[in-house]
Amino acid sequence: MHGTSVLRRLDTLERRSGPCVFARGGPALPAELTGWGHEERTSTTYDWHGLKRGSAEFCLLQYTLAGRGQLAWEGRRYTVQPGQAMLLWFPQDNRYWLAHGDRWRHVYLCLSGHEVLRAFRTVVARRGPLVGLEADSPTLVALADTVAACQSNAMRDRFTASAAAYRVAMTLSAELLADLAPATRQPAVEAAKRLAGRDFASGLGVAELALAAGLSRHHFSRIFQASEGVPPARWLADLRAREAARLLRSTTLTVAEVGARCGYADAAYFCRAFRRMLGVSPGEFRTSGMY
Repeated sequence: MHGTSVLRRLDTLERRSGPCVFARGGPALPAELTGWGHEERTSTTYDWHGLKRGSAEFCLLQYTLAGRGQLAWEGRRYTVQPGQAMLLWFPQDNRYWLAHGDRWRHVYLCLSGHEVLRAFRTVVARRGPLVGLEADSPTLVALADTVAACQSNAMRDRFTASAAAYRVAMTLSAELLADLAPATRQPAVEAAKRLAGRDFASGLGVAELALAAGLSRHHFSRIFQASEGVPPARWLADLRAREAARLLRSTTLTVAEVGARCGYADAAYFCRAFRRMLGVSPGEFRTSGMY
């Protein structure tokens, strides 16, 4: 699709917004679509703070068509111009708003799910929270397709919506990371990851990983996130969740036994940690047949 036609399609979408009707109910999915919209804001009451939007984790992809907005992120301030997309997640210390006398017309999607969050955090770690997208951007095509499908009620069910959310997140990742050289792997980070791969069942934490890397915990956490796109505690929890999911799918071990093999001495804590990562309990995961 030619760039001009993509922008024209985005520009001619109906100016309305709403939640995804399939955002609630059933086990959590790796990618979910929770909201969409095409809107023009002209009032300074348009002012959102990333720590005041509740505790539920979600991401925002918001592409500016005309006008401009303001963004504050990790102590820096940006002016968001046409052709630029904000990539944010919540809860996080960010704020975006409309300055006096300005207007801001944009198209946006709100997405959730652990695969979407992983993709956004990786992209932002490498590219920052504000990126330029060319007129023929594959991400803009996916954005236009998804918002149009929401406006026309073409999303048949939550699995169709999930597929659309996953497409947007993966297209964004492919477009913004493909032209970057692979991140230089810090030997300290690789040493910590090797230890985690061998001994994650022992209950080790970030302090042990930092020790294996030969760094202070603070310095280790900083370079680990720069390398992997997520904090080490999150990476370690995800590693354990993936192994737990594999064992739940492929063995008849009890939930407590699976937890113990993944570094959780307390079965109840394992269940809570697993639900935080995947949105369902280990038992629900095993019986759902969805993964």
